[in-house]
Amino acid sequence: MGVDGRCCGQDALHANDGGECCRRRRGAASRGALVEPAVLAALLRADGHGYDLRRDIAEFTDGCVDADPGGLYRALRRLEEDGFVVSTWVEGESGPQRREYRLTPEGRLLAQEWAAHLRERQQLSGVLADALSETAH
Repeated sequence: MGVDGRCCGQDALHANDGGECCRRRRGAASRGALVEPAVLAALLRADGHGYDLRRDIAEFTDGCVDADPGGLYRALRRLEEDGFVVSTWVEGESGPQRREYRLTPEGRLLAQEWAAHLRERQQLSGVLADALSETAH
């Protein structure tokens, strides 16, 4: 449930569904559908360790994207292999070394491409939602 009591920022229709909308959306996100763009968005905000990125993603999506650690690290490895992210080992404040991730200039361009793709998809989703609503009545 979002901070305003609405599920994923959706309209009042979802306000009383007990969080079912968020659970369905989280399920899709945990399978990797939104992990890569979520990681890019988190890294645009600040460099970070995997745990920090996971927490940031959950915060800025109001919990609707909950990247499981395995999926998050797989996405980070792919992004690094493709030159969109670089990592360095950093001494932990109270523990072992951890990798800190940051975007490359190519990663910033990829983030812009993801934004354009998601906007197009959002528009298509609206068209389909309207069509489903019209035919459901």
